[in-house]
Order: sequence, then C-alpha cells, then structure tokens
Amino acid sequence: MARDDIGDGAVVVAEAEAAAPAQIASTLTLFQVEQSLVLLAESAEEEGVTPELEQALIRYLEGAVEKRDRVAEFILFCEGMADLAKAEVKRLQVRQKHFEATAERVSTMVLRVLDYLGVTKLEGRTHTLKKRKCPASVKIVEEEKIPPGYKRITVTLPLGQWQALLGSIPDESQKTVLSSVRKQETSLDLETIKLALNLEEKIDGADLVVNKFTLHVS
Repeated sequence: MARDDIGDGAVVVAEAEAAAPAQIASTLTLFQVEQSLVLLAESAEEEGVTPELEQALIRYLEGAVEKRDRVAEFILFCEGMADLAKAEVKRLQVRQKHFEATAERVSTMVLRVLDYLGVTKLEGRTHTLKKRKCPASVKIVEEEKIPPGYKRITVTLPLGQWQALLGSIPDESQKTVLSSVRKQETSLDLETIKLALNLEEKIDGADLVVNKFTLHVS
C-alpha cells in the first residue's frame, strides 16, 4: 500500500470551498493517487463489486481519517479526468473540422492552378498532385420542389399511438407501411413512467426506486 501522506501537490477536500474536479485532475499526478484505490477500482471494473472488494474498502475507510480524504480526492480526481476528457473530445472535434476545411480549401486552390496551367497533374519528388474526376453526386437546388417520393421523414411519437395508427388502417396498408420503414428504434419515456409510478399507477416491467443514494464529495 502507498504511503499515508499524499504529497505536496495534494488537494485537501476538507477545505471550506473544495476545488473543482477538473482543477484537482490537473494538479494531482498519478503518483499522488492512492495506488490501492486504483487497484480496487480496476478490480471492480473487471470482476464487479464483490464482497471481498467491499470488505477491502470498509477496512480502508475505517482506517486513518487521512485515508477518507484520500478516497474523496480519488473520486474527485476521476470526475475531473472525465471532465477533461470530455473537453478534449470537443477540442479535437473543432481541430478535426479546422483541418478538414483547410485541406478542402487548399485542394480547391490547387485544382484552379492545374486548370490555369492546362495540366491534369504536377509531379513532386515524393508526391503527385493529380486532378481526378469525382463520381456523380447530387446537388440540391430547391429542396421545396423535390417530390415527396424522394424524401424521408422521421417522426417520434408514443409507441401506443403508433400501434393505434397501424391498427386503424387495412392489413395490406399496414404491410406497405411497415415494409417502407428504413429504421425503427424504440426507447423508453422515463419521465412519463416516473410520473405514472409517482401517482401509484402500476406499470408492468417497471418499479420506482426511492431508496437509492448517490455520493456527494465536498
């Protein structure tokens, strides 16, 4: 097990105003995160939360007060790393679009140069800039004028209404409609289910969970 002291860069969770998770993630290093907690978390991810793992965490939390702080700091560290990863995904998406647009602009400029020079390619030492015809593609000039037969519509409505709608039309028409469905996804309206269960309505396959708790780290 790692040493009880955390290190100079540790963030004290017991402060009046705890640092934001992202700030903690940026100040703590992997060497400052309690190794035993990392092992416990990895074991829980691989094997699930077993009684042995629960007992190990109980022994850890029953130890010195500093270890409880370390558990809180570890949770904040993980939350902060998740926030940083989310921000990094957004940054990389912006970066991706930037480079894609830049490559498109430069490619367009090179095509104009090739046309100006009256050639279809320019040779370099390691690369070739070559004008190549693209496959036929569609250009939409006025979407409003395109006939309905060439359009697809996505409608989201309660499954019961969809079934009632199908039941109100002849069987042959039902088969025609269903055969035209390109993609069908069914999702649960959890807010409506929760409201109904709160009103003590019985819904087969669903229960209202009232004694569930989340851990707040401050």
